[in-house]
Amino acid sequence: MTLKEAIVAATDSEPIAEVIAGRLRAEGIAVRVRYDSQAGIPRQIAPAGLGFGLGAFRIAVAARDAERAREVLADAEPRDRRRSPVFRAVAVLVLIAFVLVWIPGILDEIRALLDLAR
Repeated sequence: MTLKEAIVAATDSEPIAEVIAGRLRAEGIAVRVRYDSQAGIPRQIAPAGLGFGLGAFRIAVAARDAERAREVLADAEPRDRRRSPVFRAVAVLVLIAFVLVWIPGILDEIRALLDLAR
């Protein structure tokens, strides 16, 4: 008798697949992470996690646990990856300052402008 499995999630990154599997294991759900090659490249030599689309890591659970696993994964809050506007503004200013420093004579021009402002 073979155990029927259901795929509850898929990703192109092995670390993300293992995080998902770990979340399900923490809830007592037996999980198997499978690698499905789309280009015929064995997992051992595939550039895992580089996003080349060469394969997918699929998270499989027993068919009887599939609904519960999907509920557990649905309850997980997506992480907000957006940075605050202040962070972006500071990053842009630092980048501009870094580039300006490498332009010959720009520091003298900035000093002259600051002296005129006084």
